[in-house]
Amino acid sequence: MMAARSSRVRALDGLRVIVGALTHSARAVEQHTGVTNAQLFLLQQIAGSAGLSVNDLAARARTQQSTVSIVIGRLVRAGYVRKGRDTTDGRRVVLSLTAGGRRLLRGAPAAPIAALISALEKLKPRDALALADGVHALVRALGLAPQEGILLFEDTPRRSGRLSNPPRKRD
Repeated sequence: MMAARSSRVRALDGLRVIVGALTHSARAVEQHTGVTNAQLFLLQQIAGSAGLSVNDLAARARTQQSTVSIVIGRLVRAGYVRKGRDTTDGRRVVLSLTAGGRRLLRGAPAAPIAALISALEKLKPRDALALADGVHALVRALGLAPQEGILLFEDTPRRSGRLSNPPRKRD
């Protein structure tokens, strides 16, 4: 009984640290750059590799192509990203930074999502599996529907994901 309580307290403490750090980092990114954490991550990926497509970015972000496409559309409209045709395969759309995108990245901090993805990749397979199982169990216990492909700290349309019994405001 005591061990179960201790593991639950440790889990909550760990979640507090992760959520707090990511929230703080995401706010700092937005204040410093004017773009979201997810947008900064995608911009940095485009800057680091020539000729990336939306599908390439989705693979790097461990998310769905449709989600990345929405965010890239915002970056194109903001004047940070340009879409063009691949010179070797005209059917393939590739992304590049505009001068405005390059200016934005000068002095920009590392996107917090990059650190999270890197940390997850460094986990031993059994630890990654235990984490995935635990997080999915928590999602179910909260009455949430899993949301595949949502980029962290990006306001993209959500399919479901509201608490089934949202907390009530207390007077």
